[in-house]
Amino acid sequence: MATSKFGTIENVVNMHYTSWRSRRLALGMAIAATLASILAVPVLAADTVTQVINGGARTASVANLALTPLTYANTAQSNSGTMTLTVDDASGTGAGWNVTIQSSAFVYSGANGGTNIPAANFSLTAAATPAMTAGQAVDATNGPKVPTSSPIGTLDSARKVIQANANYGLGTYTQALDVSLSIPAQSRVGTYTGTLTTTISVGP
Repeated sequence: MATSKFGTIENVVNMHYTSWRSRRLALGMAIAATLASILAVPVLAADTVTQVINGGARTASVANLALTPLTYANTAQSNSGTMTLTVDDASGTGAGWNVTIQSSAFVYSGANGGTNIPAANFSLTAAATPAMTAGQAVDATNGPKVPTSSPIGTLDSARKVIQANANYGLGTYTQALDVSLSIPAQSRVGTYTGTLTTTISVGP
């Protein structure tokens, strides 16, 4: 077997092979470490949080009103009172709204053969400036406000008593409405009841 000062040829070959394996192993470990560091990088995601707001309702109603009792008379009489209208816009649309009111005839109930009082005998005599109880403040120009076209008159037809322009009237409001009932002469003893139809619509 050939020899050298470094040892046998076989030993020299083994040394070179061992050195090559060590370098290869070191290289593999370095590559593995690099891949591990790449894989360890955080993965970013575009996550979202969603909030939906659902619209509520628009409502309008007049509180029940009992006019002061009168005594039977052979002549015509009139009786007045104040109704309170409440309007609420919880729609969340800002579309604006208006409210109309109309009365039925005053239907007689009792044991004395009375007849109904016509709806035309019931009149709106004044509509006050609305007041805010919750939500957006009242704006003198955009409302809620009394319509430019006066609502005063008989309630046998629908009369617009309050309105709010677009982007106004987002809240709860009250309005005082003065009314008067003309009672025909010799109206029989009993109770006369009128029914109001209060309608809220989109748009001023």
